[in-house]
Amino acid sequence: MNPICSRCALRLQRAATSDSIQAGRRAFSQTITKRKGGVPAFTKTSSPELDAKLADIRAKHFIPAYLNHHDRRLIFGTKHKQSLEDNPQTATIGKEEIDLNWIDRRSEVPNGKKLVKEIINLSAEHDEWQNLPNLLVGLKHSRHTPSPERMEEIIRKAVEQGRIGIIVQCLQQAERTGMTLRTGKVMRSVMWGLHQTAQMDNWSEESVTKALKNASQVALLLETEVHSTGGSTGSSSAPWDAKRRPENVAVFLELEAVNAYKFHNGVDVNGKVKMYAERLLKCIGDIPEKTKPRSHAPAPRGPQFEMLHGVPIWHGLTLAQKILSPNMPQAEFANQIIAEYQTSLSALAKAIEEKSPKEGTYNAQALSVWKDCIRD
Repeated sequence: MNPICSRCALRLQRAATSDSIQAGRRAFSQTITKRKGGVPAFTKTSSPELDAKLADIRAKHFIPAYLNHHDRRLIFGTKHKQSLEDNPQTATIGKEEIDLNWIDRRSEVPNGKKLVKEIINLSAEHDEWQNLPNLLVGLKHSRHTPSPERMEEIIRKAVEQGRIGIIVQCLQQAERTGMTLRTGKVMRSVMWGLHQTAQMDNWSEESVTKALKNASQVALLLETEVHSTGGSTGSSSAPWDAKRRPENVAVFLELEAVNAYKFHNGVDVNGKVKMYAERLLKCIGDIPEKTKPRSHAPAPRGPQFEMLHGVPIWHGLTLAQKILSPNMPQAEFANQIIAEYQTSLSALAKAIEEKSPKEGTYNAQALSVWKDCIRD
């Protein structure tokens, strides 16, 4: 073996000395790592159990995801446990200085999906939804964005407690929360949530106004790139345009029509009833299978979508006809649609009622939706 030349030996000696000095410095000082963008924080709720779950997901899932690679190795590496105890270190994320505490991945990190489910259930139990946007932001950053099914559940539970507004807040931060109207189940749940919000308290003025306010925000969001589902038919990235789906347009018409009929003496004050009636009839004309519900028979399981999608179409057009007559657009076609949906939805409601659905079931929900329409 060739001996090392004196110049190489000198370089090796200097490198070893430098490494030794840096190691010594790390052993006797805090490591301050600065990163932009703070870790989502949570406000105190009325439930100590919920607060504990939120603190847990922040400490065990969110904070590690916001740390750089070096600091994550420190808090999870077994060999660093004792050194962190002997020589506490911190990291600055945003404006927050965070203690780097060692975490045993095998025993101290709770299952993320299970923890999220518990947090959502507790939020619903105590009607504490103010932390939802930050929860979703942290989940997305840590690469645990809820599945479409979980998003659908979150929206449904929030809407049931009259919290459609918090859902709209999450949608307005879609790039950070991961909740987008591009997702079919999210779109469906949000549109149905707008209807359900208005229908609360027997279509009270407060409920209808609240639904309209949030519907206007949803309409604006649908024009943005992060939420738009527009595109040519057959496109793999955008197989359908939510803004042109009859069941979606119908909700906007229904809300405007109820508002005009009940609270403005049946007058289309802002012209939106006519605008949405024209748009809905055109959309139905473009999709022939939407001229009537596909089936009179109840679905064997799950939500009764024929009813949930059909009622806003029938309800919106029926009220629009009363408000706009004799200026109803495409009057003959509108009468045909109203008659087809009246017949089909009545038959569907009768079939559901014969099953004697229990309160809280999908069938009971569908029956209530039909019976609660304005018919005077």
